[in-house]
Amino acid sequence: MWVTKTKVFWISLVPAAGYAFLVYFHDTLYDFCIEQGRCWRFWDSLDIIAPIIFSWPLVFIFSLLTYKMREEVFRAWLRFAYWWVPLSIVLTLITPGGSGGFGIPNVIDQETVAFVFASLFSIISLIIIIRKYFATRRGK
Repeated sequence: MWVTKTKVFWISLVPAAGYAFLVYFHDTLYDFCIEQGRCWRFWDSLDIIAPIIFSWPLVFIFSLLTYKMREEVFRAWLRFAYWWVPLSIVLTLITPGGSGGFGIPNVIDQETVAFVFASLFSIISLIIIIRKYFATRRGK
């Protein structure tokens, strides 16, 4: 399967829209699951998929950013995103959750790891896109 800018854009749009939906309707969903008495199932499953969903809005933003740029810029960013996104998802999922034990707080939890990896993804993606963009402009 040959990956194109259009495919990455549309594939990343669906989880990004799901993330936006969860953020926007968080309180409504929580109230609904309380009424139904099945809240623990919904929020436990949400805790599992949240780190995966958290990465996709950033992929969508950067695919949108590179959509109108040259193919070389997109390919450079995509080579980075190919291994960064799965790595950050796996490391976030294997990071222990919770607050530690014996009254000692756990500094590194899933939320922290997801935030750090998403922040690094944003910064590194911007650096790659900007460097490659100006490198292709000089080559004109």
